[in-house]
Amino acid sequence: MGEASFDPEQRLSCGHTIGELVEHLAGDAPPEFAAHVASCPHCQAAMAGFGPGWAPVRRAAEVAVETPNGLLDRALLTARRARGLDSGPLIEIAQDGGALRVTPHAALVLARRLSAELLANVPGARVLACTGDSQEICVELEVSYGSAAPELATRLRTDLEDALRVTLGPGVPAVWVRIADVVPPEAT
Repeated sequence: MGEASFDPEQRLSCGHTIGELVEHLAGDAPPEFAAHVASCPHCQAAMAGFGPGWAPVRRAAEVAVETPNGLLDRALLTARRARGLDSGPLIEIAQDGGALRVTPHAALVLARRLSAELLANVPGARVLACTGDSQEICVELEVSYGSAAPELATRLRTDLEDALRVTLGPGVPAVWVRIADVVPPEAT
């Protein structure tokens, strides 16, 4: 209803596009384009059609935003985890001749396998995810509706901690088990 078009491909009579004007208003256009806009009646009319609403956008774009504390560290940790790289200290297992160092990723793989083995004979339950590091491991489960989910989670946490302790010794990470999804009994 009388509003200016913001189709970036729309050509003005001078041959330039609305997209180029938006880039100019955002400060991303080359200096020679700014000179063209200053003297072009078609560009001036198109910019006038953008309305007064552009001024608050421009002011907001000029405000400096400080990076939140810890953002870089959290982003790098997330990237390492997504790429499967190890994060956190190694788990050391004392043995004859020195210590065996186990990476957090290896501990996760072991926890995943042990969780699947511990749930192999439990109908209506399966591992959805196993995440964490050398400090703690979180196992997320899918259970069928009507199952004794709280008891199952407690039993799996205890059994998994015991199984990890047998393999990793006293340096075993803390284990958390969370019910992440409940599905109808026939879906499992």
